[in-house]
Amino acid sequence: MDYKGPSVATYEDIARAAGVSTATVSRVLSGNGSAVSAARTEKVRRAAAALGYRSNRAARTLRRRQADAVGLVFSDVENPFFASIARAVEDVAARRGHAVVLCNTDEDLERERFYLDLMMEEQVAGVIVAPSTETPDRLLPLADAGIPTVTVDRTLQGNPFDSVLVDNRAGTEALVRDLLDHRHRRIAAIIGTTAATPSRERLDACAQTVASVPGASLVVGEGKLRDAVGTARTMALAGRLALELLETSAEPPTAFFCGNAVILQGVLGALHSAGQRVPDDVALVGFDDLPLFALLERPLTVAAQPTEELGRTAAELLFQRMDDPAAATRGVRLRPDVRFRHSCGGGH
Repeated sequence: MDYKGPSVATYEDIARAAGVSTATVSRVLSGNGSAVSAARTEKVRRAAAALGYRSNRAARTLRRRQADAVGLVFSDVENPFFASIARAVEDVAARRGHAVVLCNTDEDLERERFYLDLMMEEQVAGVIVAPSTETPDRLLPLADAGIPTVTVDRTLQGNPFDSVLVDNRAGTEALVRDLLDHRHRRIAAIIGTTAATPSRERLDACAQTVASVPGASLVVGEGKLRDAVGTARTMALAGRLALELLETSAEPPTAFFCGNAVILQGVLGALHSAGQRVPDDVALVGFDDLPLFALLERPLTVAAQPTEELGRTAAELLFQRMDDPAAATRGVRLRPDVRFRHSCGGGH
């Protein structure tokens, strides 16, 4: 789905038409092009006019009112995981005198590009982003424009930016090992898009852990979630996929590993509606923790991510990068808190 924002043309469009870099376009159109030659400036302005580019006046007004804003570009702000990170970032930014602008991409690449272009257009003080893919192309123009950038929850190929995320492999291995220790040998993994770092790493770790036990097998339910947009739709699709695996498999899974709290809620709700008891009929574990999961009659075993620490660390990395642009790139991994409860039961 194409995302149409206030500007018909993006910085990338103008850069291609003018034969210059995106950073040059950013400098010229944001009024900071004193170091750009007159010839290149004219090329940029002509290309912008030809493509019907219009500056986002509302965003420019916001920038005047809230100087030194920090941009947050996340995939789903409804997801409690990202909401908690955003709150922690805002707390750190406020102490430094910075405002925060929150953007939601729904994992849509065009929408993500629009917001990243907007960050360059407005020359924000820095950007914290959970990128939709691991390819760095869309974010490199931020570096070219001199905008400090940190990735959170995801990494990029080559690690060109500071980053912070959890140790997905350690959390997954602990959860799946607990299922295997409870004698489960047919395990289903329901995850989000493997274009994102967490899903890919969790799926890899899940598959490797299952493969380490003779006779254990893994079925992966991922395809239908690739295009899921928003928390409600992801929950519904995850629940439907879980029931399909139970009802149509020649040897139905006895346990589910869920990639995040949204998927976990969807599967839990679907199992309850279908009369499947956890863990008596089927075991259930997953990433992230919510208050609900601990309040169930049989509380869920989960790998809780330190969301507040993720947000604080991302903000601290960003401000350190602002203070020392030439410092070596840093990558931080935080350990999840694996909470063993009562949702694994016994295998069949």
